Amino acid sequence: MPRRDPERFDTLLRVRKRQEQLRAQSLAEVRTQIRSVQRQRQQISEEQVRMIHEASEAVGEQLAGPEIHMFFQYERHLARLVVERDATLRRLRTVEEERRSALEDSMKRRRVVERLQERYQQEAATEQRKMEQKLNDEIAGVRASRHTQGEREP
Repeated sequence: MPRRDPERFDTLLRVRKRQEQLRAQSLAEVRTQIRSVQRQRQQISEEQVRMIHEASEAVGEQLAGPEIHMFFQYERHLARLVVERDATLRRLRTVEEERRSALEDSMKRRRVVERLQERYQQEAATEQRKMEQKLNDEIAGVRASRHTQGEREP
């Protein structure tokens, strides 16, 4: 039987681990972007609520029409920004799901290579034990034949 190289899968395993690391890093980057957009959305929403309160106070103070109009224009602008952030979040969550799926796939591929490597190493160890046993049996046979022939062992 051909000799088995116990490190046969090492390079492939390193490649699979590196792919997994890169995909995990990519997923982490998207999650960081999601948190950033969520913070932005929260800040815009808080500003929007603050502007609504200021506008309602301004109405009570009987401000001029153009000033009230500016308050409401700014509030609508903030509302559009919230909608944009929501759309960005939906897009990022889709990307996150794709990258999470790719990471899971990479993890499965790495585990497959690890199992192959373990199986291959076990087969190599079994083959090595068989060869050693065969050699020991051969040596024992030679010694037994010498002993029956009356020869002295060296």
